[in-house]
Amino acid sequence: MGHGMGKEESPLGTVASFLAYSLVSIVYGLIAVSTLYADHDQPKWRPTGDGTEAKRLAALSVPDGMVRIPDGWFPMGSDPKADEDAGPQEQPQRWVYLDAFEMDRYEVSNAHYLRFVLATGRIGPPYWRADPFPEKMALHPVIGVSWQDADAYCRWLGKRLPSEAEWEKAARGADARKFPWGNEPAGWKKSNIAHPGSKRGVKYPPLANVDRYDHGVSPYKVYQMAGNVAEWVSDWFDPEYYQYGTSFNPTGPEWGEDHVYRGGSWNEDPEVARSAGRGAHAPNHRSYLIGFRCAQSITRAVSAQLSAVSPKLNANR
Repeated sequence: MGHGMGKEESPLGTVASFLAYSLVSIVYGLIAVSTLYADHDQPKWRPTGDGTEAKRLAALSVPDGMVRIPDGWFPMGSDPKADEDAGPQEQPQRWVYLDAFEMDRYEVSNAHYLRFVLATGRIGPPYWRADPFPEKMALHPVIGVSWQDADAYCRWLGKRLPSEAEWEKAARGADARKFPWGNEPAGWKKSNIAHPGSKRGVKYPPLANVDRYDHGVSPYKVYQMAGNVAEWVSDWFDPEYYQYGTSFNPTGPEWGEDHVYRGGSWNEDPEVARSAGRGAHAPNHRSYLIGFRCAQSITRAVSAQLSAVSPKLNANR
């Protein structure tokens, strides 16, 4: 079962997305017809021969590094008075306190993920071929990975998936902006989103390198928090969580059926890629629209420094 972001239904249910997926199958060598396949249905990617080409691709220099996100309060969610695209699962908007943490500056690339696959023997994404992918795709964000895959990758590095709250703060900062760059929908220089009038039938998926779009970075200089690929986060999904969740370092419900993903993708409209947008799918779901990045905890702030009263939300933002 999946949940679309904001007011949108899951993009996998649209006719356009079905046609797009058919093209993905041709371009990327997918065998499966649906993105909703279980582990045992995956084509089993393994390096051919002695794996020389795979090792060469894994050794390529790729953008890396983490960004420190400071501790403090930020407004999480959407205020329908200020954002006409606010969905019910993004409400009510509330002030949330987070300890400082670190977030990957870039989405995890194919080259990054290949290192993990070669080191652990984990099955690679089903669109990888024997080589496993052209060098021009090495810096594209990895796709076709489940929440379980993403969680395993981050743990392998001694990191973790970001919480939903951490992801949103890293994307929008502390001023309730709609997008990482501000309140206006993206232009061509800011994000890889399905802009009105764009042609999406030539190359699917039209992914960009993880270090593209300097003009669309977040207030903390984190790249591609809107568009390119949506991103898995650690939380279980509950559309009503904002009504009862804690305001201090929230990590979502204790259990659920689906995990949250954030940020929208190359195949979705700008309103779906808003920083507050929420979507969800089952932990074993794999999609050509979803990738991920990792986070890392920093020593917790001294509790005595926390304000006992959260700031007032400004309804006129």
